[in-house]
Amino acid sequence: MIWMVCIAGAGHTLEVIEILGGKASQIPIAVIPFKDSNPKKSLQLMNEVIANDLNRSGLFSPIDISGVSDYPYDEREVNFSNWAALQSQFIVVGKIDAIGRSNNQMQVTWSLIDIFKEKTVLSVALKGQPSQYRVIAHRIADTIYEKLTGSKGVFDTNIAFVKKLDKERYSLFIADYDGHNPRAIVNSKYSIISPRWSPDGEKIAYVSFEKRKPVIYVQNIVTGERVLLANFRGNNSAPAWSPDSKKLAIVLTYSANSQIYTIDADGKNIKQLMRTRSINTEPTWAPNGKEIYFSSDRAGSAQIYKVDIDTNEVVRVTFEGNNNVSPSLSPDGKLLLFLNQDGGSYRVAIQNLLSNQVLRLTDGPDDESPIFSPNGHMVLFTYKDYGKLSKIGTVSINGLKMTPIDVGSESILESTWGPLPN
Repeated sequence: MIWMVCIAGAGHTLEVIEILGGKASQIPIAVIPFKDSNPKKSLQLMNEVIANDLNRSGLFSPIDISGVSDYPYDEREVNFSNWAALQSQFIVVGKIDAIGRSNNQMQVTWSLIDIFKEKTVLSVALKGQPSQYRVIAHRIADTIYEKLTGSKGVFDTNIAFVKKLDKERYSLFIADYDGHNPRAIVNSKYSIISPRWSPDGEKIAYVSFEKRKPVIYVQNIVTGERVLLANFRGNNSAPAWSPDSKKLAIVLTYSANSQIYTIDADGKNIKQLMRTRSINTEPTWAPNGKEIYFSSDRAGSAQIYKVDIDTNEVVRVTFEGNNNVSPSLSPDGKLLLFLNQDGGSYRVAIQNLLSNQVLRLTDGPDDESPIFSPNGHMVLFTYKDYGKLSKIGTVSINGLKMTPIDVGSESILESTWGPLPN
């Protein structure tokens, strides 16, 4: 268990920075190695974890401190003129103290300091086990992120991904959002695809081929129980959770082409949405729970549409590019994430649903399965560099920072991002 105590808070409010902007909106920040009363290499790397988290977001620009010879550890030791000359707007300092009867615990006391205003924004103390140093570092980064952007950080969240170990071994893994501490929750001789994490954080739905065709299972992460959700005639694929985790949208080829259905999380009350001769697939729920976005070939090429669940009214959403597939909605419902195919390459793109402006985030050429982070500020996706094995990485929604996630040398099929912790 990790305990947090707020020691001091700032008496001023910082403006929320613009996300969909250029490099001018990146905050320069220095993250100093923490002073450790009982030095261990792993604990000294906490500042690197924090800096990497902030850098990955695309909203911060950690400055190079390798040439600094005398590090400060609290506000009294900060030379504001020197750090301003290094163009650092904020600095993070701290110390690590061994506590407990046998010094088997640690307390991390850290501060976020505004260089321009020459004052401490906040100071926090965190207590935990030394083995939890990465978790503590992620939580520090989350606190900094929320203080300076006005939005929750996602550095203390988890991702899930499917790894193809060899021709007959597939595993569904859960790991920290940056790929550390992976653990397999499903192992199979048959292919696993389309993992999707429930918004309540308790379950992952996925497609398995163990019955010699695609069927949908739901894996309970808490209890380890696995339930067969959909094994209807034909193919069962593309599970997508409703915002309340009580229903899923799925795709069946029960009677003809791929069609979208809704089904209760216990496998009851299946209902078809729309009845067309076109292919309707890749459903994803809008955050309001009233609409489902999906891809369809009804206009001749694959494009993204939305359907009102109550009225079945369908509206086309995407128009740029030859094909647009794999939709996903930001948590606030304002941005549409998808794969844009134009000129032979599939690239991750976002569309502002108010202005319809499209921004391409990656260069491709073979990106797959994009999904928003829980705060909507980053995207997790699968990519392949010109015939190489598929990997996963993140890209910031301003397109400034694409960072690979190292989860080993095996091919990664698809991935999903878990919700914010309660």
